[in-house]
Amino acid sequence: MSCIGCGVQAVKTVTFKITPTPQLLSLLETFRDMVNEAIRIGCERKPRTRFQLITQVYSYFKERYGLHTHYILSACECAFAMLRNRRWKTKPYAKHLFLKLDNQTYQLNYMMLRIPIRPREFIILPLNGGDYQLSFLRDSTLKRGSITLQPAQLSVAFSKEVAEIPALRKVGYDLNEKSLVSSDGETHELSKAASTSHQYSRITASIAHSKHSDRRVKQKLLSKYGKRKRNRIKQALHIVSKKIVQHAKQNHVGIVLEKLTNIRNSSRKGNGQGRKMRGRLNRWPFHILQSQIEYKARWEGIPVEYVKAANTSKRCSYCGFVNKALKYEREWTCPNCGVHLDRDLNAAKNILVRSLVKEPSAVRSVDERLASEAMELVAQVSRS
Repeated sequence: MSCIGCGVQAVKTVTFKITPTPQLLSLLETFRDMVNEAIRIGCERKPRTRFQLITQVYSYFKERYGLHTHYILSACECAFAMLRNRRWKTKPYAKHLFLKLDNQTYQLNYMMLRIPIRPREFIILPLNGGDYQLSFLRDSTLKRGSITLQPAQLSVAFSKEVAEIPALRKVGYDLNEKSLVSSDGETHELSKAASTSHQYSRITASIAHSKHSDRRVKQKLLSKYGKRKRNRIKQALHIVSKKIVQHAKQNHVGIVLEKLTNIRNSSRKGNGQGRKMRGRLNRWPFHILQSQIEYKARWEGIPVEYVKAANTSKRCSYCGFVNKALKYEREWTCPNCGVHLDRDLNAAKNILVRSLVKEPSAVRSVDERLASEAMELVAQVSRS
């Protein structure tokens, strides 16, 4: 994280609708072929850097495809990124039609896009968008980055230098399948996203079972409903992330989230959970919500921080005792200090404290406050 007051680079991608033309579709197919050809050559010659890959394919691509030089550079950049991605167990392959260009290649004048193909040969595309898209085009302070073209849409990256807002305090957030709870006690419902995920999982399972003999129809239907599922989940989570960032901006607070990188490992087969529970946890779109909160907060200059998520629900936020016997109980009483705790609120407070551990002055005040609250609660329990 950058220091308070320093400028940070914030990036946001804006999508425009376009009407594909035969010339554009042909260009997208050619670019995809260039990426796959660069991947093939990269697998054979093992280049160590992107520039080595460009050197190996430049003359061949220039003679075979005859496109603008920037297409060769972009294709090599995409191919090298796919080769370096460790999630590929076999040779990667670009399946979908797409095209990526840097900001020196295209011209975007209001709602008209011009991209070159060859010297003095261009494609001009009218863009479709509303007031949201126009607000980015009219803002002269924003820098335009690379663009990504697909058959029906254009994505433009906008960036700006943002001065990080000094946070008066921090708020920790505990993310669950159906709720997001803050250390201030505020709860955001995520049940709509969870129910949507469950509903479409049943639909896709029914399609896969009923259309198992027709692979072409099955893939078409699964793609259709899968896209609809992702869009509805993103929209439901967008409403929640927008509220969180607006609250942080109005109250000058920093956002603290928990690292859930390896959370999928706890839902593997053989860990004692049922098939339905494993399916729910593996469909849990926690990364979508966290990424939405992060990029929206960065755009507003709000600091975002991640802390470890281990034992945040099992550790008492008042005395620090770790209740290893705790499993799925939503509320529990600490065996050490006797405080009655809500599982989600307790985890949010622990997330906040883990962030404040890095600040000695803040830790002292937090420890004193938590100790005094624990003493008061113990006294109340003993009197009752």
